[in-house]
Amino acid sequence: MALGGRKPNPTALTYISEGSELEGTLKTSGSARIDGTIKGSLIVAGDLEIGSNAHIEGEQVKGHSVIVHGQVNAQIIAQGKLHLTKSARVEGDVRAMSLDVEAGAVFVGRSQTGEPKALPQATKTSQT
Repeated sequence: MALGGRKPNPTALTYISEGSELEGTLKTSGSARIDGTIKGSLIVAGDLEIGSNAHIEGEQVKGHSVIVHGQVNAQIIAQGKLHLTKSARVEGDVRAMSLDVEAGAVFVGRSQTGEPKALPQATKTSQT
């Protein structure tokens, strides 16, 4: 049970403002907007927006749909769509159902999109 006897609200927004710094792992059951600095992992159950002045450096950034305007040096995992805007600077591997990279965005890493199980399986050819 949450503080004050209230249940967690999955639609709640977690906000890290510009000038704020967090070191460690941030986990939230709702959505999040980051405009500050995070040194560590960021695990968001809802949608995540990383502002143009934000800087995230860590192991993993995870959210449902993720929009990046700022700088991320970490693996990014989006269960839905990952959108890198023209001001985004991403260094690290990304995995998402769909990936949208605007002209001007910088992306250094590997990308994996779609459903891995949707890939065709290697078929054995029968020899007679």
